[in-house]
Amino acid sequence: MADKIRLKFGDADVLAQLNDTETAHAFSSHLPLTVHVSGTGVDFCGRMPFSLPYEQEQVHNGWTNGDVNYNPGGGWLAVLYDGEKGSERYGDQVVMGKIVPEDLPRMQELSGGYDLVIERVEGE
Repeated sequence: MADKIRLKFGDADVLAQLNDTETAHAFSSHLPLTVHVSGTGVDFCGRMPFSLPYEQEQVHNGWTNGDVNYNPGGGWLAVLYDGEKGSERYGDQVVMGKIVPEDLPRMQELSGGYDLVIERVEGE
C-alpha cells in the first residue's frame, strides 16, 4: 500500500496519496522532508535535495491537476493544481502521487513561496 502524505504550506495542510512506484517509494523513504517551493500560478515547484530512481516509461508530457510530480532532468518536485489543459507541452514528468480531491481547492488559494514540509500520515 502506498503512503498518504501531508504537505504543509505554512498553516495550510494538504493531503496526497503516493502511488505504488519505485519513485514514490524512494521519495517516501526520505520523509519527513522540507523543500523550498515557489508558486507559479499552476504549481508549487522546488529543487529536490536528492535524485530519485524512475523507469523511463514513467516519463511523460503534461499533468493532471492534483499531480505530485518529480522532474528527473532538473531534479524538481512539482505539486500541480492547475493548468492541466495545455500542459502536454511540458515534458520530463514522473507522477509520484495525487492530492486528495477535497484538498485541491485549498491549493488554488495559496500563493508565494513556502518551506514546504512533507511528512507521512501515520495510521491511515
